Amino acid sequence: MLHIVDDPRCLLLVHMEINACRESPGVRSTGATLRGIEGICYPFSCMHNLTEDNVQEIERIHSRWIAFEVAGENSRLLALCSDDIEFWPPDSPPAIGRDVIMAQINKGSEKIQSIEISERRIRGSNEIAYLTASYKTTLSSGKNPNGRETLGKHLWILQNHAGTWQISLLAWSRWG
Repeated sequence: MLHIVDDPRCLLLVHMEINACRESPGVRSTGATLRGIEGICYPFSCMHNLTEDNVQEIERIHSRWIAFEVAGENSRLLALCSDDIEFWPPDSPPAIGRDVIMAQINKGSEKIQSIEISERRIRGSNEIAYLTASYKTTLSSGKNPNGRETLGKHLWILQNHAGTWQISLLAWSRWG
């Protein structure tokens, strides 16, 4: 399970290692400090200088992802991702890499009818950012043509590679 704690001092990621704090002008960082066995604490000062242009670009990527999912354009989803993309689904082991993830996506038997997003938050620096949001997805299948709703939260980690934001990790929870 992935837990995120935001406080004035650090961003705590459990079960995850990220090299989020790089030395940059005006940002004083002492690097990562271990907190417990599985936690890494990054000084918050390195995660607060995301420009409005970068926030808007990440919002566009998120909106495009949702539109591709609803349209069933699965191959276009992974164009938004880094080569070593990680998926952390709630009910199966993590998957790493575009080919592995595409195989999992294509195995799905339910069709996405609609996705509603709320509580979207984007934080980070101009090199690495994370997005959290709540979702309500309506799915249909041969067994249930009228559809069923599922609710949850998702977390995205994005990295800026030479001016292009790419999704590096997607983790989500699901209930309902």
